[in-house]
Amino acid sequence: MQRTALRRIAATTVALAALGAGALATAGSASAATGKNGVLETGEFGLYYNSNQGGAVFDLFLSDANFINDYFAGPGNGAGQNVNDNTASYKNRDSNTWWVYTNADAGGIEGSIPAGYSGNASTTFKNEISSAYYYKAR
Repeated sequence: MQRTALRRIAATTVALAALGAGALATAGSASAATGKNGVLETGEFGLYYNSNQGGAVFDLFLSDANFINDYFAGPGNGAGQNVNDNTASYKNRDSNTWWVYTNADAGGIEGSIPAGYSGNASTTFKNEISSAYYYKAR
């Protein structure tokens, strides 16, 4: 009787360990957006150095209250340039509206870019954006 109980415990332990290992293996295969890597992925908001979504991109997955230490990444015109007050167009690949501001910390003039929308920055925002949020910050 004791041997049967020990065998059941051992079998259950092995089964649970295999199940846990399988869960860990599949958890690593899920893809998630990676902000600030120079690739505009699904779920991100991108600011471009040039008009018409051209040149290098600054891709955000999370809000950024101050672009002063951020740089355009990826290939294209503007790669390595500072993002602060240096963007000409945008694309929203997120399911949320993104809010941009002409000053850091949601200061200055506020604008919104709806989910799925892309375009060129208006004269008010061209080369003036300094912060962005995936929610209305004020």
